[in-house]
Amino acid sequence: MNISLKWIYIFVAVFCLQQQTAIGQSNAKEYWFFWTHTQKINERFGLLLDAQTRSQESLKELNTLLLRGAIAYNLKDKSSFALGYAYKSDFEQHEQTGYEHRIFQQYLRDFKIKKVEVNIRGRFEQRFLIESETKFSFRLRGFVSLQVPILANTDFSSGLFAGIQNELFCNILNKQDVNNHIFDQNRPYVSLGYRFNKKIETAFDYGLITTQDYDQKEVSSVFRLSLTSNF
Repeated sequence: MNISLKWIYIFVAVFCLQQQTAIGQSNAKEYWFFWTHTQKINERFGLLLDAQTRSQESLKELNTLLLRGAIAYNLKDKSSFALGYAYKSDFEQHEQTGYEHRIFQQYLRDFKIKKVEVNIRGRFEQRFLIESETKFSFRLRGFVSLQVPILANTDFSSGLFAGIQNELFCNILNKQDVNNHIFDQNRPYVSLGYRFNKKIETAFDYGLITTQDYDQKEVSSVFRLSLTSNF
């Protein structure tokens, strides 16, 4: 439990730091839809699937499409290791401007602190970014989230909940081909959601996301609709 609490303290510190660095900066608005699905194969193996669409300023135009899948090996302590692949495509005025292939490995751990559900994930990505030429880099991502039941039944199998999460992205190899910085992105969110049952839940998320460019940091307000399924 001490190790778990340490992760939470780090998350809270990073979240607060993000809010401080974002104060006073103008930010664009983005609208995301995020669907994530877990499909059980047997007691040890499962499939992880997710899809994202992202639009900037207007819901009429798609700016980013992200598709991701992985096969996971489940351990007895509610943790898992996974190996997967992701495809990301970027658009501008309905024309594709670039795309990316990713191979990734991740570790995922779920546990509870009283009624609060905690999720910790570490992901290591090998990125093949393709525009006018192909660039290759390694990126490390650290993620933590908390879900707190508000108006829910005793075992939190259904009901209203609030959430808070953050994900920190760091370039660890060939950063000069991405933005020339170790820091890549920071994605803090707050959420309000509803769990229909143990298999399906949805949430409305608001995030204040910082992205590092070559010369400066860009801050975006992200309004995201999330759907999570687990069968």
